[in-house]
Amino acid sequence: ALGDNQLSSVIADGALAGVGAVVLFLPNIVILFFGIALLETTGYMSRVAFLLDGFFHKFGLHGKSFIPLVTGFGCSVPAYMAARTLKNEKDRLLTLFIIGFMSCGARLPIYVLFVGAFFNEGNAGNILFIIYISGAILGLIAAKALKIIVFKSEDEPFVMEMPKYRMPSFKLIWHTVSNQALMYLKKAGTYILAASILIWFASNYPKYPLIEEQYANKIELVSSEDKKSELLNELAMYKLENSYLGIIGKASEPLFAPLGFDWRMSIALETGLAAKEIVVSTLGILYGLGEDHDESSKGLIEKIKDNIPFASAISFIVFVMIYLPCLAASMVFAKEAGGWKYLAYLFVFTTTTAWVLSFIAYNITKIVVG
Repeated sequence: ALGDNQLSSVIADGALAGVGAVVLFLPNIVILFFGIALLETTGYMSRVAFLLDGFFHKFGLHGKSFIPLVTGFGCSVPAYMAARTLKNEKDRLLTLFIIGFMSCGARLPIYVLFVGAFFNEGNAGNILFIIYISGAILGLIAAKALKIIVFKSEDEPFVMEMPKYRMPSFKLIWHTVSNQALMYLKKAGTYILAASILIWFASNYPKYPLIEEQYANKIELVSSEDKKSELLNELAMYKLENSYLGIIGKASEPLFAPLGFDWRMSIALETGLAAKEIVVSTLGILYGLGEDHDESSKGLIEKIKDNIPFASAISFIVFVMIYLPCLAASMVFAKEAGGWKYLAYLFVFTTTTAWVLSFIAYNITKIVVG
């Protein structure tokens, strides 16, 4: 209705594409909330926290940390909110700092893309399991390190009411799930919307009218639909490479070069700070395939396989596993932790840890693979 112009582009490619990716994930989030609400209303969640308290204390965590950490495998936004159950401030902050190590559902498409490109179908499931478990183990090790170095305090005794086992109240479950789902959508409609529009602007400007005109003339002279599609993808890649986002990616390439990343992988990681769902579509554009490619696209899998060395792919997976969660989760973290300074600490902590571990993974893989 609006035609092919900047207004329609910011609505379709910016707002709807960004928010749409998050909204599409809502059914998974609702299932997760339903499962957690079911465990809580039957009285079982308290018992799990009690059973794990002894194990968690070895890593400096509290038994109640189990609930936000498990929630973190679905989405970091409700996971940060779930940390409110911890009354001790240092226990709560420590839990908040390691929730990001639990791979949220938005990271799954990135894992699926890279695992699909570099591992056969028979091993893919096992590799994904190893990625998820590795993140959780790294989180526990990070918790122990933070407890010793930063969050020094006396261990708080485990005090938690053990409710009786009971039949779940579906009225209470409905109330809990609907409230949490609405809160999730609210975050999608604010932080993710703002981030999506910002990324749209950074990836669409500055404009290159002369280049666009040259490509338009080339496209007019071509009769083959495949060739037209190829030229359009070439133009999209040129525009993105020379956009503000591309300039930032190329400027930051030296920082990521020791990890085996090129400028395309650097840009994809940077767009992932807004929403991890954007990483796959960004790679699709940067490899000249257009944005309508997901983690199951054979064309994108082939491009990844042909252009990214195996060691760089392992390093990329490790970085994605650890670095800062999406913008919405980061905003919620700042609110729950009690200030923006904690978000700055989280950024430094996760980025440094991700860089160091990716560097180690890259070099070990190079030695092993030869």
